[in-house]
Amino acid sequence: MIGPFELDWLGGAAASRFRRARPSTEAIAFAPFGHELDPALAAIARAAWTEGAFSEYASAAAFAALTAALLEAGAPIDLVAMAADFVVDELAHVELNARLAMTVGGAAPHLVDLEALAPIAAPGPAIARAAELAIRTCAIGENLSVPVLARAARSARQPAARAVLDRIVRDEGPHARLGAMVLAWAGDRLAPHRASLGAAARRAIAGYAPLWRDEPAVEDPRDAARDVARDASRAPRGAWTGADLGLLDARAHRRILRRALRT
Repeated sequence: MIGPFELDWLGGAAASRFRRARPSTEAIAFAPFGHELDPALAAIARAAWTEGAFSEYASAAAFAALTAALLEAGAPIDLVAMAADFVVDELAHVELNARLAMTVGGAAPHLVDLEALAPIAAPGPAIARAAELAIRTCAIGENLSVPVLARAARSARQPAARAVLDRIVRDEGPHARLGAMVLAWAGDRLAPHRASLGAAARRAIAGYAPLWRDEPAVEDPRDAARDVARDASRAPRGAWTGADLGLLDARAHRRILRRALRT
């Protein structure tokens, strides 16, 4: 069911446990700075960080699905625990993006279907389903996002934006490597499923095509954010620009993704 993307916070014991698991969030100073931005850039930042929060929320669902498949496949408990811990990482990233959006005026309207959020692998043995989810989520999805986030972190100068991007980049590297770890554990048992796993990988890569093609078939609203970010020369001296917030321009974003795809 489609509805607005909204976040809630229970507090109490749940919040205490979450904060103990990921205490570094408290070290970031999320002071409001929307008044320091051009209104158009503030709106773009709100949309970008709202989209970022939802993307991380979707990643949490993906790692939860992978964790369940690994459990069903009887995977080593430390490998399962690693995947499960990444769910917490992604939820921490949801909070970081949400708090960034709050610093510039709050979330932008964003419609989602949470019931269709978690990825579903093709029917088959649990080990094949776990491998497919590891390929789609880690070997492809996370490996494409890491270089983009790293480039954004290098360009960011606004303290909160830079701290958030640095934190997410540190977390996402191990997320990307988990895919290879799952495939190595599964080993030759995946031989009967090689063709179907290859097809799943090709479909996953094709799903990202609008983000790395030179001329997307459907206009990506994030292009507007990245193009504004590129126009730093238009900003008054000393004012924050899109690049300072870690918003990459469309051409740079596609160039980084194409390089990541080749790798």
